[in-house]
Amino acid sequence: MPGHSEEALFMRSTLSLRVRTTVWCAALFVTTLACADSRAGAPPAGRDERPPQADAGSVQSVPPGAVLAIVDSGRHPWLTWGDFPHLQPALRDLYAAEPDGLFWLDGGRPVAALQAAVAALAQAGTHGLNPDDYDAPAMAERLARLTSAPMPPADVAAFDLAVSITVARLLSAVHQGRIDPKTVGFQYDVAPRRLDVARALRSAREQGADAVLREVSPQFPVYARLMDALAKYQALAAAGEPPAVPVLAGARKKVEPGPAWDGVPALAERLRVLGDLAGPAPAGGSAPVSYSGAVVDAVKRFQDRHALEADGVIGAGTIAALNVPLAKLVRQIELALERERWLPDTRNRPLIFVNVPMFKLWAYDPERPDEPLRMNVVVGKSLGHATPLFVEQMEYVVFSPFWNLPPSILRSEIVPKARRDAGYLARQNMEIVASAAADAPSLAVTAANLDSVLKGKLYIRQKPGPRNSLGQAKFIFPNAENVYMHGTPAQQLFTRARRDFSHGCIRLEDPPRLAEWVLRQQPEWTRARIDAAMSAGTPAQVNLKEKLTVLIFYDTVYVDSKGVLHVADDYYGHDAKLDEALRKGYPYARAGR
Repeated sequence: MPGHSEEALFMRSTLSLRVRTTVWCAALFVTTLACADSRAGAPPAGRDERPPQADAGSVQSVPPGAVLAIVDSGRHPWLTWGDFPHLQPALRDLYAAEPDGLFWLDGGRPVAALQAAVAALAQAGTHGLNPDDYDAPAMAERLARLTSAPMPPADVAAFDLAVSITVARLLSAVHQGRIDPKTVGFQYDVAPRRLDVARALRSAREQGADAVLREVSPQFPVYARLMDALAKYQALAAAGEPPAVPVLAGARKKVEPGPAWDGVPALAERLRVLGDLAGPAPAGGSAPVSYSGAVVDAVKRFQDRHALEADGVIGAGTIAALNVPLAKLVRQIELALERERWLPDTRNRPLIFVNVPMFKLWAYDPERPDEPLRMNVVVGKSLGHATPLFVEQMEYVVFSPFWNLPPSILRSEIVPKARRDAGYLARQNMEIVASAAADAPSLAVTAANLDSVLKGKLYIRQKPGPRNSLGQAKFIFPNAENVYMHGTPAQQLFTRARRDFSHGCIRLEDPPRLAEWVLRQQPEWTRARIDAAMSAGTPAQVNLKEKLTVLIFYDTVYVDSKGVLHVADDYYGHDAKLDEALRKGYPYARAGR
């Protein structure tokens, strides 16, 4: 072969032989292990192939490379989710560094942290994870065998590696989640949160798995509150489902406060279980119970927590929300915990957080323990105009903005109306222009100019003013979706419980308050100056002194600072999509693969 020495050829041939030999040995070892070891790990009936040993809890010497042979195969023979390609490099390095080829045993005996590691798998449910995904029962049974009776070396090798795989999965799941968010519609990058598996396992062996789980968990208040809510609703679900509230029969469409209703006892019991009604529920009897007093107040609290009109009137929507099974609420909290693990660490910097299905915006400032800002928002329509989900940096605010209409709205709405009615643009305070310059002259509304608009050669914009669709301010965080926050003249929409009305952007209930907060480090921008700039009628761009993280998020449950659980419908179907992806098990798909 031209350009290669005989020594190089010999080395390449030797390396190829070593690779083939390693693969052959790995396959032979795994095949032998799979045949000799059933899924539960018990020997065939009537036989005990374990060699005699000096005492229980110690093992014969495990063959060198026994664990690494399974690692190189990329598949564990008896784990529920046997494939572990994403863990192979870390596990190969981990076990290659162990003199005896084992990680959880030392001198043939279990290390002190092994018991805690296996116990942590059984407690995966407290983190919103399924213990069966980590083979927790089988791992506990095998640990009991290891510590009470002699165990064959092949079983020891497989068990040691199984502990490492399952504990690594548990730690990684708690740290950064199991699903790559880009595979389920969230434009988040979790790569910076990737867990150092080898380091985490060494810490679990030195400090105990519980300590490492606390260390790698997301360290922000909402996550801790969701964990508390999970424990509460898991306990409620385990205690049994309360009676369902009866649906309205016949021509009856709603139940208003005052009259008697035979559904009150079940209603009150369900509200008591959910925590909206204090004290015992009224007992049912032969006569219907009046729907009044504390039960009405409890219904209003429930409606407020579920993004319903909090008027105390019971209709089909309120009854459907009341009858959501406790197990479904538990699952919603588990899905919320999974998404929380995708978020960047924001403890030490301020940010704006929008939860789309809750129709809420929050501001967070590490220097203030309270909630400095909260307001209602309008988000994208669930059909065709969903607000995208991403993390970006707010860079500037524009007061008295133009609204530069996007091509989609021009094609579907504005140009067709302008063709039918030459005065339409003027009545909407819109104009045709040739550039984005603030002083660009208005052009005539002609068929030729409208054709040029559709070709992208001319533009239509709405002038600043109280009727401008962006309101009197817009907040820009550059992104590929061209989504931003802005005001709106349609203030009546904020009185609605469900607020998905926009084309994708986020409409703000109180833009001046948000402007005050984002410009709080620029004291020259007082509230009076902000109000003046908003009503000036001339666009003014104000760059932020420091960029501000904007996090567009989606959770159908949220726990506020008082520990109250708020619940929303899955308007965009993201809960269903995430639930389906999680049920596929390990290894989960990653973006680009």
